[in-house]
Amino acid sequence: MKRAPLLILLLILIHQTILAADASRSDTLDIRKTIINFEITDFSTKVIYAKASLLVKAKQNNISWMNFDLEGLTTDSVQLNGNNLTFTHNSPDLKVNLPAAINTNDSVWIDIYYHGIPIADATWGGFTFSGLYGFQMGVGFNAQPHSFGRTWHPCFDNFVERCPYEFFITTTGDKMAVCNGLFIDSTLLGNGNKIWHWKLDENIPSYLSSVAVCDYTLVKKILSGMNGNTDAYIACRPVDTNKVNGSFAHLQESFSMLEESFGPYLWSRVGYSLVPFNAGAMEHATNIHIGTPFIDGTLNYETLIAHELAHHWWGDLVTCSTAGDMWLNEGFASYCEMLHEEYTYGQAAYIKSVKDNHFKVLATAHINDDGYKAISPMDSLHTYGTTVYLKGADMIHSMRSYLGDSLFFKGLSDFLDQYKWTAISSQQLRDFLTNVGGNNMQAFFGNWVFEPGFTHFSIDSNQSVFNGNSYDVSVFVRQRKHRSMNYYTKVPLEIGFYDAQMKLHIYRAEMNGQCLEFRVQLPFEPTLIVIDPQYKISDAVTEENKMIKTTGSTLFTQAKCRIYTKSIVNNSDSTFLQAEHHWVAPDRFKQNTSANGYVLNDSRYWRIGLINASNISGIVQFTYDAGPNNSYLDSTWIKNAEDSIRMFYRKDASEEWVLADDSVKIGAFNDKLGNIYIKQIKAGEYCFGIKRSNYVDTLLSDAPQGPCAVVTSNTTTDVDITSFQIYPNPASGIIYIQHQGTKNLQRIRWVDLQGRVLMESPVELYGDTYQVKIPTQIQGTMFIQGWSQAGNRLFTEKISVK
Repeated sequence: MKRAPLLILLLILIHQTILAADASRSDTLDIRKTIINFEITDFSTKVIYAKASLLVKAKQNNISWMNFDLEGLTTDSVQLNGNNLTFTHNSPDLKVNLPAAINTNDSVWIDIYYHGIPIADATWGGFTFSGLYGFQMGVGFNAQPHSFGRTWHPCFDNFVERCPYEFFITTTGDKMAVCNGLFIDSTLLGNGNKIWHWKLDENIPSYLSSVAVCDYTLVKKILSGMNGNTDAYIACRPVDTNKVNGSFAHLQESFSMLEESFGPYLWSRVGYSLVPFNAGAMEHATNIHIGTPFIDGTLNYETLIAHELAHHWWGDLVTCSTAGDMWLNEGFASYCEMLHEEYTYGQAAYIKSVKDNHFKVLATAHINDDGYKAISPMDSLHTYGTTVYLKGADMIHSMRSYLGDSLFFKGLSDFLDQYKWTAISSQQLRDFLTNVGGNNMQAFFGNWVFEPGFTHFSIDSNQSVFNGNSYDVSVFVRQRKHRSMNYYTKVPLEIGFYDAQMKLHIYRAEMNGQCLEFRVQLPFEPTLIVIDPQYKISDAVTEENKMIKTTGSTLFTQAKCRIYTKSIVNNSDSTFLQAEHHWVAPDRFKQNTSANGYVLNDSRYWRIGLINASNISGIVQFTYDAGPNNSYLDSTWIKNAEDSIRMFYRKDASEEWVLADDSVKIGAFNDKLGNIYIKQIKAGEYCFGIKRSNYVDTLLSDAPQGPCAVVTSNTTTDVDITSFQIYPNPASGIIYIQHQGTKNLQRIRWVDLQGRVLMESPVELYGDTYQVKIPTQIQGTMFIQGWSQAGNRLFTEKISVK
């Protein structure tokens, strides 16, 4: 399931009684099929009447009673072969006594009659009546356990027990019931009511069973896939059909992406039902329940649609065996949102979504989830928290880099094929991928999955020595811990070297321990050296790079700084600037006498990298903020008056911190918010310092002791700077598109928010910048797509035209 953004901030506040019979009950008994007869006709009293028939098979000898889960409803009777059985029902525990013991492989049909008003969870999920709608969301965020199928039918409510379902739902004649599986038929009764018959042959756990009732109509789409065509039905009110067509315009792209990534779709149909729920969606197998606010006719929530469909591989086809491994459901579904961006809009859109997600994780996960946590095992209070969803996706992105695309997608597809229709654990995935990708996957899971916090990589210093026709370059790479327990091992770390033409040359090294000396021979003297230039590893750094070609203000959102370019020496030339925000404490002063009463920030620092720096002049703005809008980054460091705050500078870790040429601008002296301006755009490292008299800094620089491992490499990959710079945005009259690599952009397409192509425009190239005249018919917010002469889509960017 997916929660709406506001709910990401909610914490689960209370524990309910944990069900007496947990997943171990499924070692004794096996529910082989569930048939639900459910009357939902009275939307005034909201009372339902139901009968559930469960085929139960014994897995052990001498079983004389059974425990089912049924919460918030009243059991009227329980029957076996038409004979009443004795039972006790202390919600949610329903104990049924058998007339005679059954033994291994014996099967019985148990009929349970019940009624009442189905309950909703206090925070998220359960059964809801709202206006014309009645629907089930199978998870309860407050509930313990979180699986919440027991609110509408008796079951073994855990992640392990699975069975096929059949539904006979009685509604009034003006309504339709939509459930899992295929629609079989409807029967008109003499009183005007209808019975809706649905059947799901695939095995699912109880929380994925579903019903939604309203005056629905079905919008049908046909999806082309690996096994031929698959029908997709979106249930909505008649007034919402146009919105459905607009918001589901990229459903085929999501479907194709998921099949190509993880194997063929194995369910009988694709299904969504619109429900009046403003907090996200729920991945009921073949009948996803999605909130009506998110189906607004635009593509604003297309990643939510993709997220829920992705659960039909991660969460429905295979299901986490315990709530502690919920990242296997939700982390993978969240990562598939990024894959949807990549498949639909291209590599640049994927990288943008990865970077945006990583920034949110570093900024908010530890706040929302009460500390730095491993994604597995997760405690029950934070099963549906930011760490599981967003950090889970973040770590999967790094997993892809460890394995490479070929092994990543094949390994995961093979894993799903082997474990389909079962419950799985993180350890099973680890062991399977280790057989695919080698021992580095043992290290990956040990570091990225089973430990809290993050690793951090930085360049301490580098040396370039001219040697004949080449340069011998040494790069000293350092690893630090950002609330993690150990230094990571077997990390496939890429190091990028830019030449004078701003072309990027990438080398790979395996990082182990605190430090690494990377040696390489280059046919050029590098103008800038960076770590992980293609954003493959999710360490405790967020960065942005931009081409500076005009004067004005340039915001580096992910690097938390701003550049004001005051003058350009050569307007036909460009300056490449990479700004990095490091989410770890900077090195301390090398000598206490250098501090002069100042204490350095304890949580972050910056690195600025430049190519062709002499072409621009201006200032750099850094903002300090101890409040929640800045994730409390500066809260423990700002203790004195703000007029004592200064910025410190060093070229790299080989130098001492010195006062920068700066000026401070504060608002109030006690609001812990203000800006510091560096009066020159200069490459190097920057950090805040504050004067604190008689204070002893307890932090220590975790500088490596002893020699570093030495790695030599001659294997390189040359890449162009991949991001297209599109400006201005909002635009009027002309749009400029800048790309420092291959100049193969031929035309652009104007695409509305429903995915419809409005028109195409030619492009004209001037130097390294394309110009596009905006047609007079184009106005408002839309997508601009760049296409090459070969017919390849190069980028997609949302833009506003005035």
